[in-house]
Amino acid sequence: MLQRINLVPQKPLAERIKTLIPFIFSAMAMLIFVIFFSWVQILNIRLVEMNKTIARIEDQTNQATALSSQVEAWKKSLQSKNLAIDQKTVQIATLSKIRGQKKKFSQPLSLIASLLPDTVRCREISFTGSDGKLQGTALDYDDLVWMVRSMQALQIFKSVSLSVTDRATNKDQERIQFTLIMQLV
Repeated sequence: MLQRINLVPQKPLAERIKTLIPFIFSAMAMLIFVIFFSWVQILNIRLVEMNKTIARIEDQTNQATALSSQVEAWKKSLQSKNLAIDQKTVQIATLSKIRGQKKKFSQPLSLIASLLPDTVRCREISFTGSDGKLQGTALDYDDLVWMVRSMQALQIFKSVSLSVTDRATNKDQERIQFTLIMQLV
């Protein structure tokens, strides 16, 4: 049988394994360290991304809160403006009613003013519905009679009546207190 002879001296297998074990352990430790370091880096990157996401969401929440408060302020402003519009509408309706009433009495008042003689002074002219009342002072009774007849001749007045409430003479000048009652058509 042939036996093999090793001409190159080699270390036995056990010694060779003993010399490789520190390199294997250091390579494994290095591999574990690289894996652990990579894992920590990945976690740090995710943490930074999460912090950015949280900051962005907080900003959006603050903006939403600001917009919500602004919307509430606009709602209150809108409600107050609606209330002001309602009040103005009531005022306009009231003024329109007054304006409508003024039109009704503007023609009789202008006719009375055109028929009023120079010797007659009015203290008060009032209308309630279709009834009117004129109170004043006259210096001549004939001017009052002429005014009543002229008013009766107009078609706007249904009836005109004169009542003298006081007649006084002062320094040869007569003063007649009168009330004239009229009805509009």
